[in-house]
Amino acid sequence: MSHSDLPPGWGQPSDAQTGATFAPQGGAGRPVWIYAGFWWRVWAFVIDSIILTTLGSVLGAFILPDFKVRWEELPIPDTSGQTMDVVDVVQTVQPETISVLIPHIQAGNWHLPGLILALLPALYFILFESSSFRATPGKRLCRLEVTTTRGRRISIGRAAVRFFVKAFVSFPFIYIGVLMVAFTRQKQGLHDLIAGTLVIRAENTQLITFEPRA
Repeated sequence: MSHSDLPPGWGQPSDAQTGATFAPQGGAGRPVWIYAGFWWRVWAFVIDSIILTTLGSVLGAFILPDFKVRWEELPIPDTSGQTMDVVDVVQTVQPETISVLIPHIQAGNWHLPGLILALLPALYFILFESSSFRATPGKRLCRLEVTTTRGRRISIGRAAVRFFVKAFVSFPFIYIGVLMVAFTRQKQGLHDLIAGTLVIRAENTQLITFEPRA
């Protein structure tokens, strides 16, 4: 690893050689980030999945159409060649005569409710990650943030690119795009590399300054 890959000050001459100290304070300091590891991101995704499943179930109970079962009678011809319905069967009580009831399940319009439920995960991840929270509730509980490579809040467009690459490329292809998090230097999945994003540990973000000793 070259010196340029290290956080500010790492790999430089020691304090005894330069007469300098490191101090976490503002000013000309540069941010040092702790990248979120693979398992932290897995736990955050599990929490988000539970939240999304609960939201989808509650929302579905209100917007999904009601089921109705309509019974249609299918008369069976008797020995005389005449068809008989259920009333005839009850009145004549002939064992050789059968009438069959066929259930037909009817539901209302599925298009709009289905579209809303399909878009729920996209809206959840895109809006939360591009908001001032910089994270979904699952990531927030795990103390994670999604930022640009410069540590800034991501836009809605960048969040959308990140989500759709993750949903249609990183996950479907044997999770290779997700497993990349464990092997890349900045813990980036394929969706992070394409969208230009990082996932960092929020509580470990700090400023380190290199100041001459007085």
